Amino acid sequence: MQFMADAASVQQVEEQPRLIGLVRSAWRDTLGYDTPDDDTSFFDAGGDSFVLISLIAKMAKSSGITITPVDVLRAPTIRAQAALLDRMRDDDRGEPR
Repeated sequence: MQFMADAASVQQVEEQPRLIGLVRSAWRDTLGYDTPDDDTSFFDAGGDSFVLISLIAKMAKSSGITITPVDVLRAPTIRAQAALLDRMRDDDRGEPR
């Protein structure tokens, strides 16, 4: 059983950069430029409530997971949104976090 836990941990570590890239790409497509870092708030980076709807649609299309505007308010950075997508994906699969 220990091997399975280790394999799951490795998969999570390997998946995180892919999800950060996915979210970063959605931000770039939505805002029209690369943000300075992965810890900048979407709203500090120039996003607003209208642009937020476009961001959510882009992330849903590329990840297959739909987040809500409230999710973005609670996880306003690229890094936090990638972690949110990771948790939501695991919840959909019924896997432990």
